[in-house]
Amino acid sequence: MPERPRTAFDRLHATLQEALYRMRWTKLRPIQVDAIHEVFDSSKDLIIAAKTAAGKTEAAFLPIFSQIVERPARGIRVIYVGPLKALINDQFSRLELLCKEAEIPVHKWHGDVSRSAKKKLLEGPAGVLLITPESIESLFVNHPHELTKLFANLDYIVIDELHSFIGTERGAHLRSLICRLVSKARGEVRLLGLSATLGSEKGAACRWLRPAEPEGVCVIPDAGKKCIKLKINGYFRLPRSAGYPRAPEDEQSDDIPAGELETDVFEAFKGRTALVFANKKSFIEAFADFARREAERRGLPPALFRVHHGSLSKEEREDTEEALKSSHPTATFCSSTLELGIDVGNVGIVGQIGPPWSVNSLVQRMGRSGRKEDEPSVIRIFIEEDLPDQHTSLFDRLFPHLLQAVAMTELLMEKWCEPPEIDRLHLSTLVQQVLSVIAERGGALADELFETLIAKGGFTNVDQRSFTDTLRCMGSADLIEQTPEGLLITGLLGEKIVRGHDFYVAFTVHEEYRVSHGGHHVGNIAVSPEFKVDGFLILAGRRWRILDLDHERKAIAVQPSPAGRVPRFEPDGGQEIHPRVRQMMKSLLERADLPTYLDSKAREMLHQARSTAREANLRQTSFLQDGPRAVWFTWTGTKIQRTLYGLGSYFGGFDVSDEGTALVFEKTTISKVREAYSELLMSGPSAETLAERFPICVREKYEVYLSDELTARLFARERIDLHGARQLIARDCSVSDPGTRRA
Repeated sequence: MPERPRTAFDRLHATLQEALYRMRWTKLRPIQVDAIHEVFDSSKDLIIAAKTAAGKTEAAFLPIFSQIVERPARGIRVIYVGPLKALINDQFSRLELLCKEAEIPVHKWHGDVSRSAKKKLLEGPAGVLLITPESIESLFVNHPHELTKLFANLDYIVIDELHSFIGTERGAHLRSLICRLVSKARGEVRLLGLSATLGSEKGAACRWLRPAEPEGVCVIPDAGKKCIKLKINGYFRLPRSAGYPRAPEDEQSDDIPAGELETDVFEAFKGRTALVFANKKSFIEAFADFARREAERRGLPPALFRVHHGSLSKEEREDTEEALKSSHPTATFCSSTLELGIDVGNVGIVGQIGPPWSVNSLVQRMGRSGRKEDEPSVIRIFIEEDLPDQHTSLFDRLFPHLLQAVAMTELLMEKWCEPPEIDRLHLSTLVQQVLSVIAERGGALADELFETLIAKGGFTNVDQRSFTDTLRCMGSADLIEQTPEGLLITGLLGEKIVRGHDFYVAFTVHEEYRVSHGGHHVGNIAVSPEFKVDGFLILAGRRWRILDLDHERKAIAVQPSPAGRVPRFEPDGGQEIHPRVRQMMKSLLERADLPTYLDSKAREMLHQARSTAREANLRQTSFLQDGPRAVWFTWTGTKIQRTLYGLGSYFGGFDVSDEGTALVFEKTTISKVREAYSELLMSGPSAETLAERFPICVREKYEVYLSDELTARLFARERIDLHGARQLIARDCSVSDPGTRRA
């Protein structure tokens, strides 16, 4: 008889099998079965792409732990990298029991971990280390002589929430640190990425994980299907021209008026365990403030509603996380801080106020509900638009927020997500890593830095010219200096930066004031001139009066108050809109069907938007003459739109404004716009020449130390799409376009 194939469970080491028996596991999930076989059968890196709560963590660690037990050795064997301290704490609790059963030491290392725990790890490194990218950086800078002892026998690096790193400053930082960690190990180190939001662009994730050998990465998708329940609710508000203030944006009002939207949000989530996302912290605080006061007015516990975002204190956030995991229903107004896989219990429903930033974000947020296998993911999206009147612009009569929300929903159902930008240079992060390597080694030759960070490092997109120019800029800024022997060491400013408390963070951290009540840290805000003693603010969904404002210590003392005002925060993050989203928005105006997930008001909005588009003949033409203004409906992504704007403004001589889906040219005609862009198509500027004309080119933390020429080169590569702009000009600015309609 042929030998029966071994099951995934059979392949685990007996110690792990016994541990699972003691933990009362009855079966392995399909994603775990596939991962176990893949880890044992090949030496490839691995990406486990599955929805939230699908068991990805155990899928990675069960075969890893089995191999660790099989081949014991000193030192850290596995590094788990998580994007948030809270997520690391969650995963530590989750893995601690399994590690205890299997007698595998497990440690965590981040800013809140005690010195004694860190010292214990340094003295006797073993097992598994859970850590943030910033804490890996601190190990390189502060413990360079311990690195070989710690990581000589490193076998695996597991990266959780992989999608949150790809294409970002922090991701470039992490990728560089991973390459440097791998160089400390004696043998091969396998990389495992875990993600719930990769969409159809899994190849980009493979290229990010292993730039030189993406074909050496295996992707295990989740074969399971999840039921989705989605509803988009539409609301009309009186426009500002009628004198009605928009509640969440009205930062000057002590009392926020309740509209239909605020009331419906309250009714939808009161008494339920829910996450209600908004794209701005000011919106989050305003809605939370209304919900708490409405609960008090109805005699309900104010604690039915809570707040969670990055400007709140650790204690406030942890209290909210614990409340969500409790048996008491808790609806939480939150930002992207709760998009990631922090365990907040069984969330029954998710809300989204305003259109999502991206399809990726929509998928991630929706996946926070329905964590159990037999439960659907449930989300309600709330969209508010101005009620049209004689003053309403053509753009607002197309209801762009609703169109964006519906477009992203349609793309979600097509299983499409925005592809990550993996080709960016990240020269800002390269500056930081040059300083880090020099700090680790005490000095380095330029060739050694190139080998460590470029040839064998994470900055594979950076060419020799850009690397050399970056070093020259760092020298001119006194970040580094060169000894007569050619050794690069930190300059005076570079030394100061490396010793700074925020050096380990590769992205910009905005300076804020610390808000406290009776010694309890509530959160942080950006102070503006209107804030003064006896003034008011709203933070953590509660109202406060300012008792003391200490500018030297950057501290604000507060006490509870019946009045409040939504404060300013550091700029909320956004995301550039992909061309496909805008193209779907245009397609929705041309279609006749009405999606079933729209409520009656949202259907009415879409119907009105389509009528407006028909009246303006937007299906037949891209141009409209609106009195003295020429309007070009481009329906393209942010990068191409920015390029078209720059061409018209800086080289066409037009007074141009960007309306998102369209460009508006003041005091001119369609024919003049077409003629100018047609000429630019034939003899326009290069991308770098165009980039030099934009007033603000600096985006990332250390770009301020780069030369204008290098910054423009970076801007041209990453923020301008001249090829896409030329294609659009060729399509829309030909004489055959019947663009003679008037708005």
